[in-house]
Amino acid sequence: MDLQLSAVLGAVFGSLAAACAFFISYHEYKNNWNFRGSAAMMALRSAGVAFAFFFLAALALGVVFQMVAAPDVR
Repeated sequence: MDLQLSAVLGAVFGSLAAACAFFISYHEYKNNWNFRGSAAMMALRSAGVAFAFFFLAALALGVVFQMVAAPDVR
């Protein structure tokens, strides 16, 4: 698997995960929690973590797939 393809897939699925994390977190922060601070900022932080996780996981899997698929040259 090409690393560029892994980066694109990581960006696409990371964006989807970030959007879901934002809406879920924002709803929970807005309705159920008593806290100081902005619900939107806390939800953005959750979205950033979700994006980073999925993007880095896709890159790591791309590297692993390249290592497995590469011929063993000695």
